[in-house]
Amino acid sequence: MVGKPLAYEKVYETIKDAIKAGVFWPGERIDNARLKALVGTSHIPIREALRRLSAEGLVEAHRREGFSVPYISEQSLRGQYDWLHASILFAARNVTPVPADLVGQIDFEAIKKLPIEEATARFFLAIAIASGNCGVEATVRTSNDCLHLVRTLKESLILDRGPELVDLITTWQTGPFSALETALTKYFSRRMERVPQIVGLIQRRTTFL
Repeated sequence: MVGKPLAYEKVYETIKDAIKAGVFWPGERIDNARLKALVGTSHIPIREALRRLSAEGLVEAHRREGFSVPYISEQSLRGQYDWLHASILFAARNVTPVPADLVGQIDFEAIKKLPIEEATARFFLAIAIASGNCGVEATVRTSNDCLHLVRTLKESLILDRGPELVDLITTWQTGPFSALETALTKYFSRRMERVPQIVGLIQRRTTFL
């Protein structure tokens, strides 16, 4: 009994990582045989993991038809950006600039050195955690997971994402909140403008295989 929770968590994390990496593509049905080959376990922990991922929005459950990865449309992607934008603004309002007692707990330089999609996720999550609001933290974690593949694929469309993120990090550190609010609005507006291109790239899956 002691090992079962750990085994379940490993199955959950493995499937989630596969979805984030595009092993199962947006709009694609999740094949049970492929899942079993991926995690090497029975259907019970797989199904429980898929149910949890469904609750988090990373997969969709279909009655009598199993599970699939949500299709990414222009409307759904705009919704993801709007929701994350609003969540980050809410979280950052009272923790910009970063309070002195938190400065030493956040390794800003380490964040900057990560791959851009991971650095972006860590930065937004740091703001959410700093707010002390568990609901916002959970929201940002889920948004980061749902946007991971999009962030990976759109690299060719936004060439200056590195300097852009560094500017966001610096603005959060130094404040005021109004400056971060302006920078975040610009950040998300740039992505909104590219939504049709990003969705087009995802639909042309062969570009990334």
